[in-house]
Amino acid sequence: MSDGQSGSRIGIDIGGTFTDVVYIRGKALFRGKSDTTHYDLKVGFMNATRAAAERAGVALDDALREAESIAYSTTVGTNALIERRGARLGLITTKGFEHTVHVGRARNWGDGLPTEKKYDRGRAVRPAPLIPQDRIVGIQERIDNLGNVIVPMRDEDVRKQVRYLVDKGVRGFVVVLLNAYVNPDHEKRIGDIVADQFPECYLGHMPVFLSHQISPKAGEYRRSMTVIVDAYLRDLTEGHVLRLSDDLREIGYKRPVFVAKNTGGLSSLSRSQALHLLGSSPAASVIGSDRLGELIGAPNVIVSDMGGTSFDVGLVVEGRDRVYEYDPVVDRFRVQIPYVAHWSVGAGGGSIAKLVDGELKVGPESAGSNPGPACYGRGGEEPTVTDADVVLGYINPDNFLGGRIRIDAARAEAAIETRIAGPLGLSTTEAAWDIKRLIDGYMGQEMYRICALTSGQDPRDFVLFALGGAGPVHATGYADGADVDRVATFPVSSVFGAFSTLTMDVLQTYERTLHLNLYSHRDRTYAADNIERFNAEVEALTAIGERDMAEEGFDPDSVDLELEVHMCYGQQRQTLPVPVPGLGLKSGDDVKAICDDFNARYAEKYGEGACYPEAGIEMVEMRLNAVGPAEKHEFATLKRDRSPEASRIGSRMAYWGPEHGRIDTPVYRRETLGARVTLPGPVLCEADDTVIVAPPGWKIRTDDWGTGWIERVE
Repeated sequence: MSDGQSGSRIGIDIGGTFTDVVYIRGKALFRGKSDTTHYDLKVGFMNATRAAAERAGVALDDALREAESIAYSTTVGTNALIERRGARLGLITTKGFEHTVHVGRARNWGDGLPTEKKYDRGRAVRPAPLIPQDRIVGIQERIDNLGNVIVPMRDEDVRKQVRYLVDKGVRGFVVVLLNAYVNPDHEKRIGDIVADQFPECYLGHMPVFLSHQISPKAGEYRRSMTVIVDAYLRDLTEGHVLRLSDDLREIGYKRPVFVAKNTGGLSSLSRSQALHLLGSSPAASVIGSDRLGELIGAPNVIVSDMGGTSFDVGLVVEGRDRVYEYDPVVDRFRVQIPYVAHWSVGAGGGSIAKLVDGELKVGPESAGSNPGPACYGRGGEEPTVTDADVVLGYINPDNFLGGRIRIDAARAEAAIETRIAGPLGLSTTEAAWDIKRLIDGYMGQEMYRICALTSGQDPRDFVLFALGGAGPVHATGYADGADVDRVATFPVSSVFGAFSTLTMDVLQTYERTLHLNLYSHRDRTYAADNIERFNAEVEALTAIGERDMAEEGFDPDSVDLELEVHMCYGQQRQTLPVPVPGLGLKSGDDVKAICDDFNARYAEKYGEGACYPEAGIEMVEMRLNAVGPAEKHEFATLKRDRSPEASRIGSRMAYWGPEHGRIDTPVYRRETLGARVTLPGPVLCEADDTVIVAPPGWKIRTDDWGTGWIERVE
């Protein structure tokens, strides 16, 4: 990886509406933004990269050829999963367990649904399966939980079932056998039989996905869904990135394309799973927020990214960015990948406003980038949040994306008047204000719920980062709903996902289910006799990690290895991760130390009265992170000798609610504001790709790093 100061790097984030690029060349940073071209995502990527390169005075091909690394995040897999455009697969499992993925878990019907629908149990419907029942077969075999073969597997039985699936037209095989994470011999044999029976020259590429290679952990339903979702998206995701890599090689870029992963790091495509790319951009934004939070002295951050299609929320707590969700829901399926915790809400600049039974609703449907909001003039007729922002005066029609997209204010007004204002008997301005107030309240409520109720944090202790193109426009509105008084915006706010890919280290994660009793209360003993087995598993994971990081181009001495174990009280399902100093255990004292640490962490999270070492202490899983550190972009401080009036570019009428009405509001140029400037609200601060909006009762303040603070006035 480049040092980021002498060379150049490119970060890409492909969203549902816009494709963002950050181009770092030497010590300078340049932004680029373009429409997402869903018919061919590469076109949007090239257009955005060209825009960033032009700002740097470099031709597109030269910028790509000279880049020392390209880091990439995309929504290809997310969209394919939503639209059910994945591969046609067959599932091979242990006989008697053919209905595992259909039965699911007790609350499988509610996974991935909005809160209000989870309470509507009378209409509950389980998610449609990615592999229908007629393409699921069972093999007569059985391995117990200790890895012993109880029922041997017969090759002819496997061949028969594989032929059946081939006759069903499958284009890939998912293999999930009972207890394969303990003993994978039967799964390996099935893979060999498929390769022998149906070579590529006969049926073309027929990939086999073995569960012990993708998710070697306990939990049949979640392990099955992890492998199924990964296999379902693998061909589409890999194909897209490989085609992009081929095009870049033709231009002259000779290095790997790194992909951002939802686990919080980068890796080459060959060492990534398709599942890792789902939600990779919001996960990257959490990592990037931690980086900037450290710079500006904000250890507790609510990360909010409002783009054109979605509103993503994450948390940085006490400077810890990798706060993982260990039991995540992807679409409507629970999987076993630990990803950086974030939450997505169907709210963005393209969210469509409509009347349902005479009541105003906004979202979750989005106009996307094509046709987009009505004001784009591309055929969209539905009023959106962006149209409301235009009517309220927050967005300058002549300077949207630096003038690259011409905004038709008359179309925005007509759409809101026809679909909302007229039927409700309101003025166009009143209807636009109601659209803004409704979407802001919804986002603020969701942020408060996530921070206070889901994560147990007090939002008043946090700084809100307003990211995405629409984030700085709506930040004070949803900050009100979340009870937050300080908002931070950045020169890279509107392209923060792309910027954040360049703040990520190369990261590989390895997990194993390993059940060990570490403490027996009856005997008052710590299980020192399990140390040898523990260390053997750690050594096996370490060898894999060092091999993979060497192939990523890192010297072993430069790689950081981080080990943690998941522990619980005896027979308890709820586990907590506990870091293990060093890479192993030496004595019973080491076992006691991690048990004491677990007790302390459990008391901190649930209260001292909840601790129950009398039940014994168990370890159920271990996890190793191999981290290859990458140099980060260094931000320069701003000059302080510039009068804010030199950055003023005029004023325009903007509406600030019924209490204030329309006010002739001063407008400043964001890029030319110096350090330590204070602008009382109401005020608008325009950049090429966003607008910082401060209503009455708020102010905009800049610091030495170029942070645009929006703060409530006491």
